[in-house]
Order: sequence, then structure tokens, then C-alpha cells
Amino acid sequence: MLGGSSPQAFAPATLVSFAPGSGERLGEVDLTPPGEVAGVVARAREAQVGWAALDVEKRCRVLERLKGVILDRAPEIAQVVSSENGKPPCEAMGMMLPLCEAIKLYTGLARRLDRGVRKSATFFLGSKARVYYDPLGVAGYILPWNFPFDLGVKQMVPALVAGNAVVQKPSEVNPLIGEMILGLFSDAGVPDGVVQMIHGRGEVGAALIDEVDVVCFVGSPATGRKVMERASRRLVPVVLELGGNDAAVVRADADLDLTARGLVSGTCFNAGQVCNGIERIYAPAHLVPALTQKIVEVVDRLRQAARGDYDLGPIAWEPQRRVYEAHTADALDKGATLHRGGEAVERDGGLFWPPTVLTGMNHDMVMMREETFGPFLPIMAVAGDDEAVARANDSDYGLGGSVWTRDKDAGVALARRIRAGSVMVNNAVQSGGCVTLPFGGEGESGVGRTQGEMGYFNYVAPQSVMTCPDATANLWMPYHDGVVPMVTSMVRMFHGRSILERARGAVGVTRHRPPSKPAGGGA
Repeated sequence: MLGGSSPQAFAPATLVSFAPGSGERLGEVDLTPPGEVAGVVARAREAQVGWAALDVEKRCRVLERLKGVILDRAPEIAQVVSSENGKPPCEAMGMMLPLCEAIKLYTGLARRLDRGVRKSATFFLGSKARVYYDPLGVAGYILPWNFPFDLGVKQMVPALVAGNAVVQKPSEVNPLIGEMILGLFSDAGVPDGVVQMIHGRGEVGAALIDEVDVVCFVGSPATGRKVMERASRRLVPVVLELGGNDAAVVRADADLDLTARGLVSGTCFNAGQVCNGIERIYAPAHLVPALTQKIVEVVDRLRQAARGDYDLGPIAWEPQRRVYEAHTADALDKGATLHRGGEAVERDGGLFWPPTVLTGMNHDMVMMREETFGPFLPIMAVAGDDEAVARANDSDYGLGGSVWTRDKDAGVALARRIRAGSVMVNNAVQSGGCVTLPFGGEGESGVGRTQGEMGYFNYVAPQSVMTCPDATANLWMPYHDGVVPMVTSMVRMFHGRSILERARGAVGVTRHRPPSKPAGGGA
């Protein structure tokens, strides 16, 4: 919602924040005019010079202080996130664990990489080779509304510890969380200008892409394409964490009580507003009735509210309602059976969508092909594992998946057949909180990986440094008469098929090596 209707001609336009569970007005922030984004990035670029010049140990200590700030302000953080984003406070508190682990991971990695990484000099005998990693400059973030605090902090940590400055545009739905994040970094001692927030909609994000040195976007595939196209004009690298349509494969030997609870949890966490949440379920036909009954029993125990103790919060982004309604209507029109949910509930100024359980699903239904991004449990009967994997892979997405079985080894083997960036056995969603693992997917699910050590390398430029002894001049121009037999002998010496062949190669190298100081100064 846009404010700024005051008659004062020079009053800045504002972005007003409302609680999704009650409609209560929470506060407002100033919108950033697109024309001012270049100035923000310029300020970040100036601050980045001093930040990158700091000893890596000093940068790491600043970011390690961020852990203490988060711990000290945990109740306040949970309250702000729950109010503006609709999460249960326990989910908001739970996000702090992976954040602290991410800081631990990336500060440790930065320390290890600071002196460069030694590499083999291969056949360049006597040479030394190292790779150093330099910050790219200013990293720009365009982040979504479903995990504004978790992603808003975690995505920036690797860039910062590597020596970059960062500018983030949080979702227009969660501006107060963005401002809170800014305050946390400031309290930790990050120098002024190194971390900055801008607020606005698509045109502000576009202006950010035009100025920064690397872009991280988390959101829909449609917008991800626009981000990539715009960044390509300047050949700016991008990391795209996009949508998912994650499949859950239930094997015939699955523990149905455990599986039912896990499927509901993997679907309804954050009210289903999770990119790697379960979106479709495949189970052997003979298990579907019993599995459905157990899922319904679990769903009936869930509490959906915006205050007190609850399991599911409200719809954080009201336009999702249209997607939910369209996908539900399409499934029912094509023969699905509705067991629970299926309609929005409005109460106390908030909008809620209850867990929705459907059976009789097939791949003609939109819900099985596109991302619904809500608390939906659509179940499709299959003949067995082979059909389940084929159906799971029949998707434009490739973010995540899960396998449910008593046989863990068989579960891993089946997981390896699913085309997805991450697959869990007897669990779902939570691998996104295991910060040592890369996170991302194929196809419509994005480009590149966030999280894990791979997440660090998005924000650095590798520089190879090689030092060589004088003897390498033997391969320089002008070429001497023995260069061909010498190089031939080198190939045999390093890659001969037997010890004897490699030994003969070594003799040949010695025999055809030119004098160390050839007449006339040649090589």
C-alpha cells in the first residue's frame, strides 16, 4: 500500500506495513526513488573499499558479534517477524539457528581462503600455484516476502565476510523487517554504508540491478527471467533462487503415521509459503485411503491463527489467494476429491487458508504442474516407485523433493533418481536450514546455488597467481631444435601407461633439454 498523499509537495512517499493476521497498521518507511538508487550504491561502493581493506580477522569478528546481537534481541526479532510476516513465534525463533550456523560457516571459510588456496602446478616443475579470492564490490539483493528475516540476513553474510558491501531491497510486504536487519548489522559494528536498505517495487529493483556488481534474486521464475535479462546488459553475474513444485514419493514400506505427520509438516510449515515445501504427493494406490485418513487426522489437530499458540499463520501475501482458488477449482473440475480445506477464511482482519487435502489427482491438473505455494496436500495414486519417480521428474521445476520409506538405503537410491537440487529421506523442507548444503535447483527453480560453501563463491572473483623458475624458459620462443622431442618426452613422463614408459620419458626430457644459457640469449 502506498502512502504519501499528504498535501506537502515535498513529503516523501511512504510504504505502509500491515499485519497479515489482523490488518493492523504496523508502521511505514520512506520509499526509495529509483533515481536515488545509484547514489545509494555509490555510497556502498565507497564504504566497501575500507571494509575490504580490513584484515579478514577483523571482518570475521564483526560478523561473529552479529550472532550475539541476534541472541540478545531474539524475543524482539521473533515478535517483529511474527507480526509483519505472520509466522508462529516458534518458527521465527527457529530461523535464528541456521543464521548463526551460516555466520560460523562463512567466517571459517573466509579465514581458510585468506592466504589463497594452493593448487598443483601440474607439469610446470618447480612452479607454485595459488588461487586468491577477491570481493566483487557491491552485491545487490532483491528478496521475497515469505522468509524476509532468514533470507535477509543469511544471504548477505557470505558477501560481507568476503569483503563486499551490500544493498538489499526487501519485499514491499516486509519493510519493517528490512529496517530491523539494518539495525542488527549496525549494532554488530558493521561500518556505516557497508549494509544498506532500499524500499520500493519493481522499478527500484531494476535500478539496483543497473548499479551493482552481482545480483542475488529470490522469487518467481517470471521475475527471475527479467532480473537475468537486465543483468545481462552489463554482464553482471546473477544467482537466482526461484520456485519449486516439490514431489514427495511415498514407498510401499513407509511408516504411515510418521509419513503423514512429515507430509503435513513439510506442506504446512510457514503456512505452505515455502519454495521447497511439498507441493505434490505420490503414493501406491493401495496406500492412498489409509494415508489420506492419517493426514486428515493430523490436519484436524493443527491450529491456525495469528495470536497466541498456533501452527499456521495467515496468508502473508494476499494475491496468493487467487492462485489457491484457481488451483483448487481446476482440480475439482477435473475430478479431484476434497477432504479438508479448499476455501479462504477471513477473520479478525486477516486472511487464512486452511490445510487443503485432495485425492484423485493427475497431471492434467494445474496444481500438479505449477507452484501453488500454500498448505496443499494433493495426493496422486501410482503403481510403484518407478512411476512415482517418473511423475516427480515430469516437471519444469527441480528444486527439492522427499522420499518416505522404512528402508533408508533404498530411500537414498530413489532420491538419487529424482531430478532436484536437494532431496530428503523421511523429512522435507529442513535441508534448507542445513547451511553446509548448497541450496538451489534446475529448470524453473533457478540458476546457481546459495548456501553452503558454493554460496560464498558467488561473491568473489578468483585470481590465479603462478610463480615459475627460470627453467620454464625452455618452452619459450624462439623454439630450439629439441623442443618437439622434449615436449613429447614430457607427456610420456607425466602420463605414461607404465613406470617404464614414464621413466623413458624422464630420460628424454633430460636428453633434449637445451643449455640453461643458450648462445645468443635464446630459449
